[in-house]
Amino acid sequence: MHKNDYFKAVLLLNLAGLFWAGNLIAGSVLRDYVGPGFIVASRALAGSAIFIVVILFNGQRDILSGVKSWPLLLLMSLSGVLGFQIFLYLGLRYTTPINAGLMNALTPLATALLSAIFLREQLQRSQWLAAALTVVGVGWILSGGHLSVLLALDLNIGDMLMLLAVLSWSIYGMAGRRVMLTMSALETTAIGLFLSVIPALSLATVEGFFFIKPQVNGLVVAVLAFVCIGPTVLSLFWWNRGVQLIGASQAALYLNVIPVYAIVLAVFLLDATLSRSDVIGATLVLLGSFYGGLSAVMRAPALATSTTDKH
Repeated sequence: MHKNDYFKAVLLLNLAGLFWAGNLIAGSVLRDYVGPGFIVASRALAGSAIFIVVILFNGQRDILSGVKSWPLLLLMSLSGVLGFQIFLYLGLRYTTPINAGLMNALTPLATALLSAIFLREQLQRSQWLAAALTVVGVGWILSGGHLSVLLALDLNIGDMLMLLAVLSWSIYGMAGRRVMLTMSALETTAIGLFLSVIPALSLATVEGFFFIKPQVNGLVVAVLAFVCIGPTVLSLFWWNRGVQLIGASQAALYLNVIPVYAIVLAVFLLDATLSRSDVIGATLVLLGSFYGGLSAVMRAPALATSTTDKH
């Protein structure tokens, strides 16, 4: 691993986190008009269409020929493109933002454990410390700096759904690391979206007929356009490229910058008030994430002889 690769990964993962933070604000608007299935299907359709144009523009006529493991690609599609989004949007209907955020903060630890078990990734002490710092930072933000709020947490069906979302995203990152040993981030992201289209449309159809009838207007179209281009296409591509460069367990640390960016966006776009606990928590999150990154950069010379970037 070269130092430039790590700095590139830091930039890409932070950009992905920024757009995903914007997705949280967009989701709060869409919740009043459409159901989770409708959002997921819209993202799958629009994202696939965009990637088809990009692929044709780049002259890549047959990206399927490079696929070495269809089962792993299908696992990525079902876990990250479908599973994570469905569990996330459903969970937010039943749980509080505090509980949901804390559940999401478990993602780095879950990803690290799965990567260590299934991919035999060797985790350094600095990675565990960085993960702990980011978890504490997110907890500080979401609890307002009061331990009593954390101790009073009561798991409900929404919290369980959020735990499933965490598990789904951890599986996505772990599978992606293996897939992208032989495929580019562009190919992996595009095919993952393609595979999600039929299941997502089926889900949206059942949801629309039997559960939540969508109410589409100009606002919904505009917000969906952002969601389909930013969080769906750009963030997924940036995330996969970051995972390819530094690994799933280290990349997962940067998921915890999402609450920080969400606070900043809420302050500027929704006139939310920034509290002292927000500042302290955001600082801890950023320190944890960048400490993990800096530690990896310091180890880069030792890793450079054994790790190469295939794309």
